[in-house]
Amino acid sequence: MATATAFATEYILPAKGDAVIGSNQMTTVKKDDSLSMLAERNDAGYYELLEANPSLDPLRLKEGTQVLVPHQIILPDAPREGIVVNLAELRLYYYPPGSNKVIIYPVGIGRLGNQWMTPTGQLSIIEKQKDPDWHVPESVIADMAKRGIKVPEVMPAGPTNPLGAYMMRLSNEDYLIHGTDHARTIGRRTTGGCISLYPEDIAKLFSMVPLDTKVTIVNQPFKAGWLKGQLYFEAHRPLREERFRYAGHYDSLWNEALNNAIAKHTASIDWNTVQTLVKNETGVAEVVWPVAVVAATPAQPAAG
Repeated sequence: MATATAFATEYILPAKGDAVIGSNQMTTVKKDDSLSMLAERNDAGYYELLEANPSLDPLRLKEGTQVLVPHQIILPDAPREGIVVNLAELRLYYYPPGSNKVIIYPVGIGRLGNQWMTPTGQLSIIEKQKDPDWHVPESVIADMAKRGIKVPEVMPAGPTNPLGAYMMRLSNEDYLIHGTDHARTIGRRTTGGCISLYPEDIAKLFSMVPLDTKVTIVNQPFKAGWLKGQLYFEAHRPLREERFRYAGHYDSLWNEALNNAIAKHTASIDWNTVQTLVKNETGVAEVVWPVAVVAATPAQPAAG
C-alpha cells in the first residue's frame, strides 16, 4: 500500500521475506509540460521516467500522452534502517525508526568523473543546517574557471544557493544531502558528488532525520525480490562508468541479484524474461517466477 503525500510517497513495508512495494501509476502530459515538470509533479526522477517510457521523446511531449510512473519498486538489498541511497536508480529510501514504513525520494547524484562520483559505503548524518551557506569546494571553483565562470569561495544562503534551504552533512565530510535551486536537476547526474532532493522533499526529510542516522549508499542497477510467492526483477540502466567497466555484459551483476533472492527458495526463473528486462533497462519491476512457460535455460544465465 502506498500513500501519496505532497511530495514523496510513503509505503507500508511488505511482510518478512518480501521486498516489493507500491504499484505503478499513469500520468498525463499537460499543455506546455516539460519532462522535468512531469517528473516533479509526480515526485519522480527525470531519467526514471525516460527509462520507464522508452518511446517518449522528452523534447516533443504531446499533450494527452499517457506516461508510466514506475512506483512499484523492489527494495534495495540493504539493511532496512536509516537512509539507503541506490545510485543506479537515483532514489533515496528512508526507513523512519520505530515504524513499518519506507519513504522514497528521487535524487540527483554525482556526475561522471572520478572527482565527482558519489561514493558508496556506510556513512552517517553528522550535521544538519537550515539555510546553509555553500563553501564552494576548490575542485568546483577550478572546474568552473575552466569554463570561464568565476565562482566565489562562499555562496550565502538564499534562493540561488545550489544547496537549497536545507543540508545534512555525511560522515565523509565532503558530501552532503541537500536541496537545490534547480528542481529540473533531480533524477539526473548533476552534482559534484552530493545527493540532492526536490526542495519540498528535503524539507520533509530534514524534519524527520535525526543526527547519527545511518546512511547506506549502494549501486544496484539490478534488483530482485519476492511478493506473496512471486519473484520480481527490476533492471535499470547501469551508471555510465559501470557500462564502460562491464562493456554491456552484466551477467555477474544480475545473476548475483537473482541468486541472492532465491537462496532460500525453490524457483525456476524465466531467464528469457530476465534477459529481455536487462536489455530494455526500463526500471519497471516484472514477475520472473512463477510464469506460464518457464524457459529451458538452467539456473545460470547464458554467456554474453
